[in-house]
Amino acid sequence: MALFKVINIKLNLIVSFLQSTMKVVSLLIICLMSIQVNALITPLTTPVANAEHPEITFYTEVYPPANFVENNELKGITVDTLKAIWRELKQPEQYINIVPWVRGYRNTLNNPNSALFTMSRTPPRENLFKWVGPIFHSTHVLITKKSNQFKFAKLSDIFKYKVAAVRGDISEISLNQMGFPEQNMAKVSELKLAFKMMATGRVDMIVVTIHAFHHLAQQLNFDVTEYENVWQVNKFANYIAFNIETPDSLITQYQETLDKLSQEHQLIKKKYELAIEEY
Repeated sequence: MALFKVINIKLNLIVSFLQSTMKVVSLLIICLMSIQVNALITPLTTPVANAEHPEITFYTEVYPPANFVENNELKGITVDTLKAIWRELKQPEQYINIVPWVRGYRNTLNNPNSALFTMSRTPPRENLFKWVGPIFHSTHVLITKKSNQFKFAKLSDIFKYKVAAVRGDISEISLNQMGFPEQNMAKVSELKLAFKMMATGRVDMIVVTIHAFHHLAQQLNFDVTEYENVWQVNKFANYIAFNIETPDSLITQYQETLDKLSQEHQLIKKKYELAIEEY
């Protein structure tokens, strides 16, 4: 009898343990089911605007006065204009990646939800991107030291000299379109390097916009009167270029906001002393 009592007690303990375990398992199953249900519901309750207007990865280069770093702060005509657009749209300021032009161009061309500024809107690029702008205009010229006393009667006279240009930028593209010999072209990652090559005599000229050259003089503290414009290459409007897959609704939103901010936009260009003919 004593043995049966012991067995009975043990059985009762086992049953009690199993009942407790089943309760825990049931609670776990309920929790898991709740998590699964929430996971299914969450995408439906997420704001649809995120799907329509995805977060954009922005790229820029150092090319004053459109975009440059001063006192560890990214600023410039396009930077300030873009920040004004975000403010008007009540969006937080987004991170802007500073990269060499070639990398920014490649990433924006190939990756959805990306944008690059500041880009000249040229015929070959027209159908490669979607555009917001114009932000301002650029007149590309060839600059050299006055002491060189260069005088060019025709385009082909330029071709025997060495010229520095930013690699992949409209400056390099412009030289190519002129038919400039590849072997006389020095390609660099940023404008500052191009100027230093000219200042040290490694190249004869640089191709640069009028406003960028004057802003560079302020940055590097050199006397702009020691240099001169010896040839006008072209003139283009500059834009923020978005990947071609960017929703049209986002482009329209940015463009309409830029148009609405036209007065503030003019003040930004004035702040950076942009030549009036390049507004």
